[in-house]
Amino acid sequence: PEGGEALASKYFELIDYKDAMEGGKGNEVAGVMNFGHFHIDEKFIHNFPNCKVVSNIGTGVDHIDVEALKKKGIKVGHTPGVLSSTTAELAFAMMISSARNLAQADLFCRSKEDTPSKRSPHAFMGQDLCGKNVGIVGLGAIGCEVARMCKAFRMSVMYHKRRRLSEKEEKYAGDAKYCGSLHDLLKASDFVFLVVPLNSSTKGLISTDEFKLMKPTATLINIARGGVVDTRALVTALKERQIRAACLDVTHPEPLPLEHPLRTMENVLLAPHIGSATTECRLRMTWMAVDNALNALQGKEPVRSPGVIPDPSEIVKINESYARKVIDHMKQS
Repeated sequence: PEGGEALASKYFELIDYKDAMEGGKGNEVAGVMNFGHFHIDEKFIHNFPNCKVVSNIGTGVDHIDVEALKKKGIKVGHTPGVLSSTTAELAFAMMISSARNLAQADLFCRSKEDTPSKRSPHAFMGQDLCGKNVGIVGLGAIGCEVARMCKAFRMSVMYHKRRRLSEKEEKYAGDAKYCGSLHDLLKASDFVFLVVPLNSSTKGLISTDEFKLMKPTATLINIARGGVVDTRALVTALKERQIRAACLDVTHPEPLPLEHPLRTMENVLLAPHIGSATTECRLRMTWMAVDNALNALQGKEPVRSPGVIPDPSEIVKINESYARKVIDHMKQS
């Protein structure tokens, strides 16, 4: 990420993957730092026999074979928490933009169609947010931030996940109400946020049957992974107006083919997977990824590892520490 390479180079001698492979330096690689969705498995790591750690700059690890690496004694780190509020901000921005047809209004104002005679008082009619029902599928760190923002707009928040949160956690998450049935949540929601990891249980989680349950005025906002939604079923639901709109920071495939119907639908708002794309957030992520790698190379556990969830109070301390580091870093630069 921008600024991340300079930060990481203070602690490591960096070499690009291609240069390492072509230069025959695979044996010199002590760790791999990854940003994006480069597939890292046993075959990949075979090129780096002395690798001790894979440090992912990002939360999702569906592109990393974590178990295979652990069996080889390679530690895996990732960067949850420090990107939660930033990603939630994008999700919330997409909801507002879709509800108020801002993308279409912007295009209209830039076109030759925007003349006094064509400015109808009925153009670009949208939806209020206040008083609406929000359903969040997966109320982890990012989902909690989404819930808190929705609460501030006086929206009613409900959530669905495998484990119900404690009363204290629900209060923190905008007084979110637990919904044990995904289908019941879909039926009741005006806006549905998908904030779950992609795995065998969530792949294709939202498909034909689920879209049929949703309100025709509902909007789907996916900031999880594209594979959580059945893309064909989504196209059908949008074409047949089973739902009002979709906001997609992630798609499957990603990016979409140039001729894909989602690219031309007016009731679809697309973004190129930019949930964490702010300077501050990417620096927080890189800093945690650096610390994850340093810890592993020193024989310690990464600050955050997939499947290992610290106590909530400890997570707050971790996140705040990286926020302070980045603020101080930016003041000095």
